[in-house]
Amino acid sequence: MRDVSHSQRPDRSAAAPGRGRRFGLASRVLLLIASFVMLAEIAIYVPSIANYRENWLRDRLTAAYTAVLVFEAAPQVPDRLIADVLASVRADTIVLKMQDSRRLLASSDMPPRIDERYDLRTAGPWDAIVAAFRALAASDDTILSVLGPAPMGGEYIEITMSEAPLRKAMLIYSANILLLSMVISIVVASLAAISINLLVLRPVRRLTSSIISFGTGPEDASRVIRPSGKTHEIGRAEEALADMQRALARELAEKKHLAALGLAVAKVGHDLRNMLASAQLLSDRLSTLSDPLARRLAPKLVGTLDRAIAFCQSTLTYGRAVERPPELSPVVLRNVVAEAAEILNPDGSGRTTLINEVPAGIAVLADSEQVFRVLLNLFRNAFEALETVGPQPGRAAEVTVTATSRNGLVAIEVSDTGPGIPARAQAGLFEPFKASSRPGGTGLGLAIAADLVRAHGGTIILLPPQAGQGATFRLTLPAAP
Repeated sequence: MRDVSHSQRPDRSAAAPGRGRRFGLASRVLLLIASFVMLAEIAIYVPSIANYRENWLRDRLTAAYTAVLVFEAAPQVPDRLIADVLASVRADTIVLKMQDSRRLLASSDMPPRIDERYDLRTAGPWDAIVAAFRALAASDDTILSVLGPAPMGGEYIEITMSEAPLRKAMLIYSANILLLSMVISIVVASLAAISINLLVLRPVRRLTSSIISFGTGPEDASRVIRPSGKTHEIGRAEEALADMQRALARELAEKKHLAALGLAVAKVGHDLRNMLASAQLLSDRLSTLSDPLARRLAPKLVGTLDRAIAFCQSTLTYGRAVERPPELSPVVLRNVVAEAAEILNPDGSGRTTLINEVPAGIAVLADSEQVFRVLLNLFRNAFEALETVGPQPGRAAEVTVTATSRNGLVAIEVSDTGPGIPARAQAGLFEPFKASSRPGGTGLGLAIAADLVRAHGGTIILLPPQAGQGATFRLTLPAAP
């Protein structure tokens, strides 16, 4: 059967790391450099072998020149001397071509044929290369005729010879070149690989090891890489990696804190909902009292408890605060500001005064409950700052709310006369747990307000401080039709 069960199949994922360790980056670099050196040696070898053949043949012609001079000086040359001269030239025949004659100066047994003719007078570089490689591939019985410049005003001198000695010399030369190239490539590649390993691969391995180690425990600050302080690219990569790891460790710590906080909030919200439900039952009895203030505040207290119970229920839904999508409707802004102010200062006897300067005709297209929560958060922050630190010298403790409508948007400004927001808290002003600058603050009020405003398609920013003012927030919300 050809089907193979899963347990019998080779584990390629397990084999891959082994292959990587046996043939790692350093080995690949070594092989690559050696290959480049060999390619360079080949590029050098091709013209050099052709040049070697040319020089070898010119040496034979030079010896033939000498023989020609000997033969011209002594017309009667013994056969033994002719044989010695031909042996020294390594030729079978020597022919001198004059302007009007062709003279056979020396000859052994005449060869039966001439397989190739090569003229050193007219051969170019490409001809020399082609002839060199043809010689390397030729057989030992190939007969070569070589022509070159002739002495004493002759047209050319020609020698006929076996190509076997030339081929043998070329093979020895090629073997020497190959051996030298291999030695050079190994030495150069080893030195280059050692240098690359020290300068590049070792720092890269350090980066890789740090990433792997940090990945196994990203919350452990001791696993963050320590930059080497080098100014090259890898040194800058180490610094960037260290910054990223520290930021990720902080983010994970915050996420873990938020997860624990969410569980705690869910537990607190469960019990708080039960207590608020009991308080709601008790508050219903306030409406039966004869005290006018109690009868006026009872509906507002019941409404506030209803909001608190609904919010606790949404928190318990997923163990975290999940905001429902806003239910848009025209909301008279001045009424919402007045309601939030009455929650903070029911009887008007507080130290801080809220000045409602919102025109009566301005309305926004928003969720009334969520706009109420946004304004309540901003007002409460301002009230607590004024009551804790106090207003600026010569100013009363006041919170002023203004609004203008233009181009389909309503701009709402909430300003106070308090000390303002410290510069260190402005960087993460609308992020959870980062904006609080007072003892006991949670840093959630502005984050909640920003989320609710963005859900309406609006914006919230902190304006630059003005003389005599503390913090001024500007909100933009869509205007009601």
